Amino acid sequence: MNQRAIVIGNSSGIGLALTRLLLGRGWRVSGLSRSPSDLREQAYDHTVTDVREEAFSSELERVLSLEKVQLMIYCAGIGELFDTARLRSDVETFETNLAGLARSIERALPHLMQNPPATFVGLSSMADALRSGAAPAYAASKAGMTQYLESLAVALRGSGVSVVNVRLGFVDAKMAKSARKPWLLQPEVVADRILRKVISSNPPRRINIPRRLAILVGIA
Repeated sequence: MNQRAIVIGNSSGIGLALTRLLLGRGWRVSGLSRSPSDLREQAYDHTVTDVREEAFSSELERVLSLEKVQLMIYCAGIGELFDTARLRSDVETFETNLAGLARSIERALPHLMQNPPATFVGLSSMADALRSGAAPAYAASKAGMTQYLESLAVALRGSGVSVVNVRLGFVDAKMAKSARKPWLLQPEVVADRILRKVISSNPPRRINIPRRLAILVGIA
């Protein structure tokens, strides 16, 4: 298989699980994250960079220019519980979850449109539908991600570039800070469900994982 993917935010959690699955399926993968990677595969290369920093855009441009990309996945994300003594963390949450996504799309979209078909995937959250007193910046940044990704999907219809918004429930990873975690899923399970949907000639605009939690959130 002569296909290449870029995964942003892949040193742990779902991003790492996606990277391993893609490599196992014969893809070449470029990873970008603020932490080094322990992966040592011939088909893998890694760049240490932070989506919040100015250098990220030039590093991503360099990686995009190496060869054609069929799949790009934005997994970078943070979220902290609200604390009036640490309001800077709210700013960092928006910079990572939403501004980092926008910077990635700014650099990636021209490349993807020149070499269709291609798919851009962003990992959002079902917190996008909630008013969260526990983590308002996280919920608001994910709401912004959902609106941006799904609106882009409409704007790019017919361009050869598909945009997919993945709305996640609770995953056994660093960001799962809630005391209650109904239908908690392992990163490997989530990664497999994502790839089964997005590696397709007609990827959906939205993926809810798990769907039954999405139903409950919608009712709430």
